[in-house]
Amino acid sequence: MTLTRRTFVRTAAIAGIGGAYFGGAHLLLKDERWTPNRSFWVSRGREPAGAPLRGEREADLAIIGGGVTGLSTAVHALLRSPGLQVVILEAQYVGFGATGRSGGVLGNGTEMGTPPGTEDTVPFVIDLVDRLGIACELERAPVAQLDPYRYALGLKHAAEGLGATVHEGCRVRSIEDGAPVTLRGDGFTLRAPKVIVATNGYTPKLGIATSRLFPAHTAAAVTGPLPREILRDIPDSILVMTSGEMYMWGRKAPNGRVLVGAGARYFYDNGLHYSGDGFLFPALHRCMAKSFPALASYPFQHTWTGPMGCTADQEPIIGIAGGSGNIIYCGGYCGHGIAMGSKAGFFLAGMLHGEKPPAWMLRPTLDLPGEPLRYIAVNAVINLMNLGLYRMPKHD
Repeated sequence: MTLTRRTFVRTAAIAGIGGAYFGGAHLLLKDERWTPNRSFWVSRGREPAGAPLRGEREADLAIIGGGVTGLSTAVHALLRSPGLQVVILEAQYVGFGATGRSGGVLGNGTEMGTPPGTEDTVPFVIDLVDRLGIACELERAPVAQLDPYRYALGLKHAAEGLGATVHEGCRVRSIEDGAPVTLRGDGFTLRAPKVIVATNGYTPKLGIATSRLFPAHTAAAVTGPLPREILRDIPDSILVMTSGEMYMWGRKAPNGRVLVGAGARYFYDNGLHYSGDGFLFPALHRCMAKSFPALASYPFQHTWTGPMGCTADQEPIIGIAGGSGNIIYCGGYCGHGIAMGSKAGFFLAGMLHGEKPPAWMLRPTLDLPGEPLRYIAVNAVINLMNLGLYRMPKHD
């Protein structure tokens, strides 16, 4: 089955009122607030943010976004071209977005399977961690997983060691296409012949890929330390669909904890703020307890939410914005960004040398409808998928 605009909207119509109701109380949420990163990973200790950019500057390569994609791009660009002037602009702090809120589980491929070029994604990340000496609590087996925030910090330090400059607290307010491209923000202007937009779910707010990418807010939670006899019966990687409740993923976390996550919500006009509501985390705890009854009496010790970047067909994309061909964007990992974003950085660095990424990442994608139909359609499909009533067609 091929996903088209018609089948996407028709699937939304099947959900009817239920799809519109999913998150309906937030229909008018159109502000520019961003949900703070309250993840377990960041709560264990955040590195002080670097100095923001001030005044005017030029660079050979400008990267917007201090998550895995942007940092991996910088590392691989500098490994290939030592001496390249690379500047990374991060609106908040490195790891603030989906990177630092991830569960940190590594997997080959995407939500839809293993398309060409993604078969070695996990070994690629493991090798990168080893080569760069990143301390991120990497576990290689039985399931590859790591601390995603400390992985991002490791990539940042590696990029800086190779010569990149990372500016945090630098939100780009405008992107002017041209040769060079001009980036403007509060108190700074940066010009570069090539710009990589690695902002994932935040990208539409920059006026880029507005019909191809959208932010879907997901939630995660972690228990306190658990007794060993209970942990023995919990798998290292959790992937559960409980009909009538929600799709749940999870893992064992450091210090004898269990981390679980679930759900997705889209807010009107690509809204970026969502701090949870009264039913979300109780529902997630019920799902966890239903799947693992021994955990029923253990409350969550830490909860958080945040937007991940998604596409209508649930696979990441690479695209060109503007007429100059000098602005490249990438995102839409749909929850698989730690591994796929790392590999995407490798592909993006190659594009700077005239190489092409896998053809499927450059594919034409379904253009999402405008609001309010987008709000109804996206949440309807998400609702059906959470209930286990609809799944996108996968790769063979």
